[in-house]
Amino acid sequence: MAPYSTDRRTLLSGVAGTLATVSIAGCLGTDSSDDGGDDEPEPVVDEAESVEGDTDPDAWRDVEAIRFDGHVGGWVGVEPAAIDRVENPTLVLEMGREYELTWENMDGVHHNIAFWDGDREVVDGYSTDGNDVVGEREMLAFEATPEMATYRCEYQPEGQVGDVVVLEDADDTS
Repeated sequence: MAPYSTDRRTLLSGVAGTLATVSIAGCLGTDSSDDGGDDEPEPVVDEAESVEGDTDPDAWRDVEAIRFDGHVGGWVGVEPAAIDRVENPTLVLEMGREYELTWENMDGVHHNIAFWDGDREVVDGYSTDGNDVVGEREMLAFEATPEMATYRCEYQPEGQVGDVVVLEDADDTS
């Protein structure tokens, strides 16, 4: 009886190991539609069309309101036009200017939005409570400060994250 259990245990361990290896290899494999000539990153969220928005300060000059759709794979820009259908777009803000950022939950997963500094700390309490209700919106009024480095969901901080560029004034192009 003992040899049979050992062999069975060995067999089951081998099967489990093989399945784990195949699963991981499938996740790491390349997309069969990739022709190898385009190294530009693709959006993760189906609703997004790009991962590159317009970061020209002129495109952001009159912006007061920013709108996102929240998905577990990333934020998708809705407004202004510079970020429409862009996944995790870079925000170009003017230091000292006030903005309203509104986001809508699109998948029923708990999200919030917060501005973080370079040390991964929330800047000036600029964070929403969060929600997990499809169609529910949250609004965050904030003033752009030089400490702002990123905006992100604190529940999915690696997938829902975008850069923030804070200009000293509207004519600053750094």
